[in-house]
Amino acid sequence: MATTRRHARLPVSDTTGYRPDIDGLRAFSIIAVLVYHAFPDWLPGGFVGVDVFFVISGYLISGIILRESAAGSFSLAHFYRRRVQRIFPATALVLAVTMLAGWWVLLPYEYAQLGKHTAASAGFVPNLVYWTEAGYFDTDSKLKPLLHFWSLGVEEQFYLVWPALLLLALRLRQALPLILALLLLSFASGLLAADRASAFFLPWNRVWELLAGAALAALPASRTPAAAGRTAQHLCSLAGLALMVTATIVIDSAAAFPRWWALLPVLGAATMLAAGPAGIANRLLANPLLVLVGKISFPLYLWHWPLLTFARIMYSGEPPATVRGAAVALAVLLAAFTWRILERPLRYHRARRVPALLLGAMLLVALAGLVIWRLDGVPARTTQFNASAQTLYWKELGLHERDDCSDRLSVPGRCLSDGKSPQVAVLGDSHSSNVFFALAHYYRDTPTGVIRLGVGGCPPLYDVSVRDAGAPDTCRAATAGNLDWVLANPQIETVYLSSMGPMYLSQRGRYQLQDPAAPALDSNRKVFARALAATVDRLQAAGKQVVLVLDWPGLGFDPATCVDLRPLRLAPFTPRECRTPAARHQRREAAYRRILETVAAQRPGVMLWDTPAVFCDADFCTGMHDGVLLYRDPGHLSLPGSRYLGEHLQLTRPAAD
Repeated sequence: MATTRRHARLPVSDTTGYRPDIDGLRAFSIIAVLVYHAFPDWLPGGFVGVDVFFVISGYLISGIILRESAAGSFSLAHFYRRRVQRIFPATALVLAVTMLAGWWVLLPYEYAQLGKHTAASAGFVPNLVYWTEAGYFDTDSKLKPLLHFWSLGVEEQFYLVWPALLLLALRLRQALPLILALLLLSFASGLLAADRASAFFLPWNRVWELLAGAALAALPASRTPAAAGRTAQHLCSLAGLALMVTATIVIDSAAAFPRWWALLPVLGAATMLAAGPAGIANRLLANPLLVLVGKISFPLYLWHWPLLTFARIMYSGEPPATVRGAAVALAVLLAAFTWRILERPLRYHRARRVPALLLGAMLLVALAGLVIWRLDGVPARTTQFNASAQTLYWKELGLHERDDCSDRLSVPGRCLSDGKSPQVAVLGDSHSSNVFFALAHYYRDTPTGVIRLGVGGCPPLYDVSVRDAGAPDTCRAATAGNLDWVLANPQIETVYLSSMGPMYLSQRGRYQLQDPAAPALDSNRKVFARALAATVDRLQAAGKQVVLVLDWPGLGFDPATCVDLRPLRLAPFTPRECRTPAARHQRREAAYRRILETVAAQRPGVMLWDTPAVFCDADFCTGMHDGVLLYRDPGHLSLPGSRYLGEHLQLTRPAAD
């Protein structure tokens, strides 16, 4: 379908000529990302290189659509053929090699997860899968070899709909107004996103960055800094570079990113593009070495993360700097090979069969990933390791699935059910999932049913706003909805309130608690204590038996370092002693324990579940029992750990003062 020449008078920026400074800008982006992923302390905000990539992509691709449409030569079929030949060769190769490497490196549950992520990446929807799992900056993210494909998912989802929208706007002669309107809507959507993962992974919250480049491409050439004289070009060029460099330094993983922070790299990239190739900083980026890095930036982006991830997996932790440097060097070599042997020859190949062959290859990769996922990671590969690995296999048992029973109950937040009619409800944050499995195990041979309602990072406190690292509150409405459901459900007799308590009390931690009913309270500790008492009062007024769960100790280290689970390693393994000093936990939980004991002591009938007593003696708290890991990460219990907790269920009343 070709457009007519009626759009030929549309003034657009000149994106027809090759600009080496754009390849240099790509080099800036990939170098920032590589440094952040390999040596995060060196460049804490290097991940913003992806945002710069988005702006470049929106500028170049939209410029092609605008230019070809103005000439009457644009074709959707040809557009998507070019996307296939540009993206598929390197993508299919990296996915296939990563799957092959995973066969030798990964344990069954890890390989099953890789299969799922491979299929999602081959279908260009990995960002939607990662949205349902952990966030980009979470600990587990470093152990997902294909996590970086999230950005490719956002980009390709955008280009599925963008050409048709832009063509429609051109017919209405409203290209720039449409771009700006969609840009503002997307940016506002990101600011209002329900949580950090949604703001980061969902395409409608990120496409404003691609649209920033598109807006620049649609801007009449006479209105760009490049047309305003040499001084304006130099100033814009230097300002853009300064914004991008500042972003890589002042932003870090603790920032509420993307939201407002993303304006720094996006405006910086857009300003440099607008300055034109004659800008002083643009000429610096046009250095031949940077241009070469920019040319291989796409396969380099694809290769570097799996190599770093496999290195971390085979070290059971952060590998030495020399190993990380070697992984980056190998990624550069593989990227150069991929670009020279595969990407460049296929990108402009005119044979009709090339797109079909590439589509077929990608389909085979997706099917292979699905098979690996459905076969649970092919456990027969690592028989000798399976007994130990089974202690961590619970990760795939539904704890990261969204709303597995919320829809039929019409409640917000995540939900777990043992399938029986519930008389026991567990409310709280991610630790309440462990309490759910403990109670489900305890009641397994009885008709008593257990349900868990909650949202990660949200303590079970009525009418309390919880802000994670400055992000908007995601807890108040969801927690209220869960509590209201429990209050209105007469068959729920007992309610367990569970959370990672000490974490919410610190004023210097990542969480900030606010109580609209008591705005004068000036500390997380006071808000937690008042809100917990009010929540318990509501539940007791509705006739519910309330149990306050004293949280178990955090290990302070990865439990996978306690046993040798890895089929292939880069260094000798020395198991650590899988325990932590009891005094450490007692110090951390002292204020939190006092709050729970006080609330319980002042209310007849409220019980305590002292879970630390299950894991700790007078000297140490253990992470292993009879050779079985009780934890799946430094804070959460494994499925065997949850069952172990359930086997030692003992409720008490606090001692009288």
